[in-house]
Amino acid sequence: MANRDAVVVGAGPAGLGAALMLARAGADVTLVDAASEPGGLCVTRRSAGFAYDLGGHIPFVRDDARLAWLRVLMGDDLRWVDRPVACWRDGRIVPGRYLDQRPGRPVALGEPDGTAEGELGRRFGPRFVDVTMRPYLEKIDGLPLERIPAERARRLLEDQAAPEGFHFPEGGIGRLMDAMAAAAREAGAEVRMSTAVEAIEVPKGALHAVRLADGDGGTRLPTRHAVIAMPAGAAARLLAPAAPGSLTRGVPMRAVCIVVLAVDRERLSREPWIQVDLPEVPFSRAFEPANWSPRMSPEGATSIGLECYCRAAPGDPVWGLPDEELAAACARALAEPLGLLDDPAAARLVEVVRLPRAYPVPDLAQMDAIRAPAAWLTALEGVHLAPGSAVIEAIEAGERAAAAVLAGAGPSAPDDGVPHIS
Repeated sequence: MANRDAVVVGAGPAGLGAALMLARAGADVTLVDAASEPGGLCVTRRSAGFAYDLGGHIPFVRDDARLAWLRVLMGDDLRWVDRPVACWRDGRIVPGRYLDQRPGRPVALGEPDGTAEGELGRRFGPRFVDVTMRPYLEKIDGLPLERIPAERARRLLEDQAAPEGFHFPEGGIGRLMDAMAAAAREAGAEVRMSTAVEAIEVPKGALHAVRLADGDGGTRLPTRHAVIAMPAGAAARLLAPAAPGSLTRGVPMRAVCIVVLAVDRERLSREPWIQVDLPEVPFSRAFEPANWSPRMSPEGATSIGLECYCRAAPGDPVWGLPDEELAAACARALAEPLGLLDDPAAARLVEVVRLPRAYPVPDLAQMDAIRAPAAWLTALEGVHLAPGSAVIEAIEAGERAAAAVLAGAGPSAPDDGVPHIS
């Protein structure tokens, strides 16, 4: 088989961004992913007449060039949602995330210490952080702030703020992923879904081929460049010859259960997303798709997605609940304390989506283990990492990797291992 200019492994936002840029530049590129549809976690599911995303995937647009790029892909299907993410505070829903709230008076800056506690405390004061920000971040990550990296707090503060609102694809984030895949195909890329990678051949530290487990006895794609748009630890397990065992053992992962409920009402609220830090409420974020794209719910009804972060273990108080019990607990919380439902029985279960490995637990104690596979991969000739993160940041990571391929440059910068989920 003829050499490919590049093979892109993983069809999430980063892989799609890389494949689209390479194809538009005239490269012979193949994009492969074991999933049946593009997007990774950025997919839009449909059930019982409702459409809903797998959690919150806001494209945080920071410049006019990126906005123009999105408009070319989406046309009239790019909407402006004129409300920020909200949060539950002092018994009511208030505008802005917990990280967008501010103390009533300035505080003295302290010295950074590498932790989220120190990063937030030096900006807003320890007392304000303890009351306003700590409960939510610890509920999401399952760790005390003292063990969460400062970089995670900084990114959430600065990279994922949308105080005036945000642009969003009509019909869900999956529409953007589908549009990127279609544009890549139109530009000449080969997009192979439902195709797992069996091995990444790197004899003597240089990429020679990507081998697929495609049901045809395996297809070998000779290439000198691969963009790795999947978790670095999982990619390290595909290397042939094998990477050192310490790179492939894996690290603790945070899980999430996304509970989707339907109610026969036009709306439960006006908010696209609501963050909830209360420990007695099983979910940390609630999103109502009809509030950013009305056609995602049938007339006279709405759905609400509830993101419950947890550990994928039988003893976990969230993960261990059967779907019906978890849904009932979420419906009760929507009624009391949130007051969004009059009667919990009015909510019916659409689906519970369980993601046992949503993102690595951002524990300072395991950051070296998280970063090690990425560092090993970037040392291999012809291997370029495109780490996943928030939607636009992931697309841009893919584009940087593609630019390195087109320039014939060395490997792209390794992932710092800090998750971007908020």
